Formats: sequence, C-alpha cells, structure tokens
Amino acid sequence: MSATLRDQRLVKKLGHLFVLLLVFATPPGGSISSASEGLSPRLQIGASLLPAIIAANQSLAQRGSTVPLPLYLLYRDDRRTAEALVSSFSQLTVIRNHAIRIEVISLDELLAAEPSPMSTVFVAEPLGLRLDELTAFAESRRVLTFSPFKGDVERGIATGFRVTDKVLPQVNLGALKRSNIKLKAFFLRIAVKHE
Repeated sequence: MSATLRDQRLVKKLGHLFVLLLVFATPPGGSISSASEGLSPRLQIGASLLPAIIAANQSLAQRGSTVPLPLYLLYRDDRRTAEALVSSFSQLTVIRNHAIRIEVISLDELLAAEPSPMSTVFVAEPLGLRLDELTAFAESRRVLTFSPFKGDVERGIATGFRVTDKVLPQVNLGALKRSNIKLKAFFLRIAVKHE
C-alpha cells in the first residue's frame, strides 16, 4: 500500500474520530451545565469545536504565553445567549500553554476596541448584514473568527462547521489568508474548505 493511500486512510479515520469526539464529548465534569443546555445544538457543537480550532492556529507557538488569549463571545442584540455560552467554556482555561480570557462583547463594542492579534471571536447570534463589518475588522486586526451559523463561512467568517451525515470543521481559506492566520495542515486536511 502506498504511503499516500495510508495517509488518506489515516486522515479519514482521524476525521471520523474527531467528529465523534466533538459530538459525544462532554466537559471534564461529566455533563453539560444546565445554563448551556438551553442553547441551540449549533451553538453547543460550535462551543465543542472551537478549542480545537484555536489549538490549530500555528501562530500560537510564536506568541508568548504570558498574556491570556482573549475569546470574545460576540452578540448583536441578544446578550443573554452570549452570556449563556460562557458556561460552555467554563472548563476551557488553557490552550497550548496559553491562558484563555473569556469576554462577552457586543459587535459595536468590538469594532470600537483594539483587540490584540490572536484574539478569537465566537459569533453567538446571526449578524445579518453586519457580518461584513466583522469580517473586514477581523482581517485588518488578525483576529480569528468562528461562527456556528450556516452560510457565514461562505460569507467571510474564517472558521465554522458543516453538518451533513457528520460534523466537519469548515474554513474560509481566503479569510484566513487575509487575516494572516495559518492553521495546522492536519486540521486543514479534515476541514471543508472555501476559497
């Protein structure tokens, strides 16, 4: 068997394992908190997937680990949903030796802020026509964006996921390039890609 065929089979097996871990994983405490149980399935899957996407960011190795990585839970109008997401990330304290700082923030507040490069934005509610504002902002500030909402990756959000018969990470290669963010090759091999 050729090395290429073995690699393809390995990637496929690891992709299936990755999907199973995402779907069936629960926080270290053994269950999802009651506050996050009311969240939509897409938000719950997104919260499970996001740590793997952040860890796949190759630039983390180049950044000093003394400053916490900001994770912004972004809302447009519905602050309560973004606040409910906080409990989904309560067990997420460190990724690749970087402490994580979680903050609930409105789109207007984020656009007026100066987030450090390597920040991550989790879109907690559909942004509608304002999605373009976020994508332009993220690309100019080297901010990694993630949305669990269907169609957002195609519209310029850097990362998300696609649900068919399984859940697969989804990336917008153009948005990643414009944001100067490089994800690990293994992660890109299992992801659904858009230009």
